[in-house]
Amino acid sequence: MSRNPYVRKMSKTTWFLTHGRYRSYILHELSSFFVAIYTGILIMGLLRLGSGPEEWAGWLEGVTSPAGIVFHLLAFAFAIIHTVSWFKVVPQAMRIQRGEDFVPGQLLVRAHYGVLAGVSVVVLILAGIA
Repeated sequence: MSRNPYVRKMSKTTWFLTHGRYRSYILHELSSFFVAIYTGILIMGLLRLGSGPEEWAGWLEGVTSPAGIVFHLLAFAFAIIHTVSWFKVVPQAMRIQRGEDFVPGQLLVRAHYGVLAGVSVVVLILAGIA
């Protein structure tokens, strides 16, 4: 009898392509980079706004360029992916007990989407769009 344990061979570079759950995990992790970069761009915009009209105009020119718009659309798509993947794990991460029973997971997920929609409407109203 061999004392060597079985070790399944797994590629070090494409392991996440072998299963749907792994692909979903990598997509979630990749989306966090785009969300972080977009947050950095917005913070830079605030810093430029405080620095004066010339620097603000330069920042605005950069984010409204064709490459900036493409990045914004890509970042928005990844933000949606990131949000949906986080809301999927809400029932496991946020267990609320009511008496002897727990609040159903789907109710928690729907509540999160409801709050997201409400905050989005408020932001749109404050921005003068809605």
